[in-house]
Amino acid sequence: MAKEQDVGVVGGVNASFPILMTMVAFLSIALYNVIELTFLVFAIFKKRSGLYFWSFVVATWGIAPHAVGFILKFFQVTTLDLLSSAIVGIGWGCMVIGQSVVLYSRLHLVIRDRSQTRWVLYMIIFNAIVLGIPLLVLAMGTNSQQSARFLPGFLIYDKVQIVVICVQELIISIIYIYETVRLLGNDTDSNGRGPLQKLLRHLIFVNIVVLILDITLLAVQFSGHYEIQTTYKTAVYSIKLKIEFSVLNRLVSIVEHKHNGGNPGIKTLSLSPWTQSRKTRLSTKFDGPGAFSKIEETSSSGHRGKDSFVGHLEYIAAREDR
Repeated sequence: MAKEQDVGVVGGVNASFPILMTMVAFLSIALYNVIELTFLVFAIFKKRSGLYFWSFVVATWGIAPHAVGFILKFFQVTTLDLLSSAIVGIGWGCMVIGQSVVLYSRLHLVIRDRSQTRWVLYMIIFNAIVLGIPLLVLAMGTNSQQSARFLPGFLIYDKVQIVVICVQELIISIIYIYETVRLLGNDTDSNGRGPLQKLLRHLIFVNIVVLILDITLLAVQFSGHYEIQTTYKTAVYSIKLKIEFSVLNRLVSIVEHKHNGGNPGIKTLSLSPWTQSRKTRLSTKFDGPGAFSKIEETSSSGHRGKDSFVGHLEYIAAREDR
């Protein structure tokens, strides 16, 4: 007989009505966010290229198979548990590793030298291989006829992978916060109300929210409710991707501030490695912290380019080169 913590690991779920409704709620939130994020990302990014764009798309679309796989498995839509486990595995790789790559691609906003962050990419690749492949094998084995042989290892490794991934995302967030503080540390706006200070506070707040979500995910993981943990994880990752848009919004607001006559003595930092394009101009006026603004490419003659989004974002860094 399966223990309470094993419920849903092998086969379907036989849980109480409140538990089932909680699972459905988390899965519904995740799938809704996938639809919304898909529309947003293709509306915002007119030029569909670059590491940030593609990692965002992969992470977003990875949520769908992760959620659908667990729907098939938990509610026994199909008795082919190996099939549902394979779908979940594909979704896990795209969703979890994709999220880390999204965070990594953001580092180029505050660190110009890519060689300084190359080790972060190597860490992500290493963890993707070391965690992803064994976890998929154990998950498939746990849902096979040899379930008893794989189940103990899967229960342990599943906890290990979520701890490692959370630590990985924490490391990237700490680097981002540190470099942002260092980059904007010499802001001459002493009252703390300038756009740079607001950007700094916003970025720190966003990373703190992500950290809190990871902590709650760890708490649910070790609560022994596998069926809740897996569905909650799907919802959490969709929420973290939506938070990413707030970062993009704030960067657009900083660009708008500069174009509207910001301090001419403040230098700008090229974000072309992040967006992979050329010159830009604002095509819509920024209407507040919650608004989305498209930035479209312009040629040297001032005409709008074809099929492009952000080519060369500039955001203000109140620090002189040392």
